[in-house]
Amino acid sequence: MSRVEQLRTGERGDDTITAVLIVSTLIIAALTVFQLVAVFLGRTIALEAARDGADRARIPPVDVTGAAQQAAAYARDATGTWLSHVDASGHSAGNVVRVTVDAEVASFVPFVTVRISQTAAAPIERIRP
Repeated sequence: MSRVEQLRTGERGDDTITAVLIVSTLIIAALTVFQLVAVFLGRTIALEAARDGADRARIPPVDVTGAAQQAAAYARDATGTWLSHVDASGHSAGNVVRVTVDAEVASFVPFVTVRISQTAAAPIERIRP
C-alpha cells in the first residue's frame, strides 16, 4: 500500500497503537506473575516463621509473647523489605499454642495490596521425670 493510499484509508499509526497495546498487556501480565510469586513466597515464609514461633512456645515454660516476637523477627530477617507490616501474635488454649504471622506483600501490580496471614499450632510438651 502506498503512502497516499494509507492517508486516504486512515490506517496511519495503526501499527504503533497495536504495538503499544500488546507491550502494555505483556508488561501487566509479567507483573501479575511476579505478584503471584511474591504472594506464594510470602505465605511460605510467614508459615515457616509461625512454625518457628510455635516450636519455641511449646516448650515449658510457655512464652507466647517471646514466640510471637521471634516469629516476627524471623519473617523480617528472611524477607528484607518486600514483606512489610509484619506482625505476629500468639496464644495458648488448653494444651495447644498458636502463633499467627500477618504481613503485607510488596505490590508489583498497581493499586493491588495483598495481606497474608499464616497460623501454626503445636501441642505443649509435658516434661515428665
